[in-house]
Amino acid sequence: MKKLFFVLATCLVLSSCNDIKKEKKIQHTIGSLVLSAPASMIFVKGKGVDSYVAYLINNKDTFHIEYGSGKIIYNLYEISPHVLNLNDKNKIIKQSGREPSMDEVVFSEYPEEDEGQKIFNKNYFMYDTINGIIVKVVQPKRIGNGITGLYVPKLKDGKSFSIYGVNLDSGNHISMLEIFRTIRYR
Repeated sequence: MKKLFFVLATCLVLSSCNDIKKEKKIQHTIGSLVLSAPASMIFVKGKGVDSYVAYLINNKDTFHIEYGSGKIIYNLYEISPHVLNLNDKNKIIKQSGREPSMDEVVFSEYPEEDEGQKIFNKNYFMYDTINGIIVKVVQPKRIGNGITGLYVPKLKDGKSFSIYGVNLDSGNHISMLEIFRTIRYR
């Protein structure tokens, strides 16, 4: 019975993935770039003052798009929490009168190692090349808790670009990655 359930569940997942890929795509031009998104997503131009702002919206989430000067476009950078020795926890709580939030301080038996390896960051960061464009891809360590995004520090025209969603479920995370693969120069 378990094997039958596993086979049926696998078939359902694979068939739903094929449906996503077969969905009609619409191309959107953002500055010097073009990207393709599922036709079911609504593309809304925002009101940016110093940059181009837009949103891709589906039935669950909003994906933010920014294009403009590198000084004002969100680069998806995440400030890491400070990692302190676990033995210092009670002393710090006593001095501050409260327990610090996990965004401020994390306590560990191995603070130097954990801080150096960015163990407590929410996201993974990596560089990649998509259609000849060098991009920074950001993905959450845990689906549903972090940023799924792409940042281009410098395009051919000198501008920067980012597209991202926050706390996406697995389906929207995959949809964003598919959209990332379509980004190209026009």
